[in-house]
Amino acid sequence: MLRTRTPMMLIASLALLGACSSDESSNDTTVETTTATTVPDTTAPDTTVTPTTATPTTVTPTTATPTTVPAEMQPAIWPAADVVFTTPEAAATDFLANVFGDGPVIGDFMAGDSRSGEFEVFATAEGTQIGEPRSVLFVRQLGPDDGWFVLAAGSDVATITVPESMATVPAGMLTVDGMGTGFEATIVVSAFVAGEPDSELDREVAMAGNFGEVLPYSVTLDLSAATTGDVVVLLIRGGTGLETDPGDFGAIPVVIG
Repeated sequence: MLRTRTPMMLIASLALLGACSSDESSNDTTVETTTATTVPDTTAPDTTVTPTTATPTTVTPTTATPTTVPAEMQPAIWPAADVVFTTPEAAATDFLANVFGDGPVIGDFMAGDSRSGEFEVFATAEGTQIGEPRSVLFVRQLGPDDGWFVLAAGSDVATITVPESMATVPAGMLTVDGMGTGFEATIVVSAFVAGEPDSELDREVAMAGNFGEVLPYSVTLDLSAATTGDVVVLLIRGGTGLETDPGDFGAIPVVIG
């Protein structure tokens, strides 16, 4: 017949087993066994972030280099490339005398920088300057000899919009457009090789605005007599009926290509 152990009997057995063990161990060499107990590290990890100093990157600004035409290659309307004027006044007055004859005169030189400037152009009556400026001549030192050249002539009421100044154009038929005004609405558009005004390549009469009214014009010039590399002057002028008055005028250079 099986007996069921009661809790009290189980406790008594354990106590007796413990006493026996104590007696046996007292007669043996005591060996201490140290059991390593891993204690979980509850210390919060160091979250301090050492600041990183970024090495500054130096950006060198890029400056666009302006594209300029070399002085010996820049086209001008006056004089020819092999002629040298040592003063801007000489270049300007020589242009007026050869293109318009006696009459128009220049005003005071207005410097731009150390190598350029401009002159206003006036009509005359009996040798006296009269009226408002007819145009402005833009002058500059060019070439290996630093001679003075007339680059162009500008006016608000006598313009050439097609082709552009210094454009390369063929030695053939060329359409010239712009705005103008003249006596009885008459304007004249002509072309000649720079420095050779007496050898016109072509001349056309057109209608534009009348007595200060500015209206568009369009003509076709024949440049077939020009040769490759020639600098050709395109000149527009409004008639006035007076020999000593050039009228409002404008001029630009183009290059035969």
